Amino acid sequence: QRLHEAEHSAILEEYAGREGDIINGTIQRIESGQIIVDLGRTEAILPASEQVRNERYRIGQRIKAYLLEVARTIKGPRVVLSRSHPEFIRRLFELEIPEVLNGVVEIKSVAREAGYRSKVAVAARQSGIDPVGCCVGLRGIRIQNIVNELNGEKLDVVMWHADPRVFISNALSPAQVVSVELDEEGEVATVVVPD
Repeated sequence: QRLHEAEHSAILEEYAGREGDIINGTIQRIESGQIIVDLGRTEAILPASEQVRNERYRIGQRIKAYLLEVARTIKGPRVVLSRSHPEFIRRLFELEIPEVLNGVVEIKSVAREAGYRSKVAVAARQSGIDPVGCCVGLRGIRIQNIVNELNGEKLDVVMWHADPRVFISNALSPAQVVSVELDEEGEVATVVVPD
């Protein structure tokens, strides 16, 4: 019993400090929709709600996932993973793009429809740096690595701007925006574009 408790505490300590990190594991089994992932020292679950709808998972497959939470339960530590969380994309950017990791390029926000499309708003913290170019990379090589990890999910990198009108125009590019009307209270924007 004591050994069990000591082991559980060690696992809790090891993984609790890694909440919000990307973690690698191997799919061990699939039980009623949720996926059990072997992390080496312990098992984690990838619940149906945190899976990406159009991804196919198979036993023995190596996967990367976002460590969502570590909770203490009666049966021992419960490690929950996610592949659909918007923060998963932020972490992938940090892994692939040195400028994001070292803070030269800042990810302001991530909007995600998991499996279909994500938009990442970026800004430069130093003058003379093109934040979008840094993220996309030469001939799109950096972004392609992230898209491959996300199984082809569309990924738009957008220039962030403090003025919501400019930011909305940037987010809708390549469409040419004629005008943006803001309803600040309802948090709604009406955007006019050519036919």
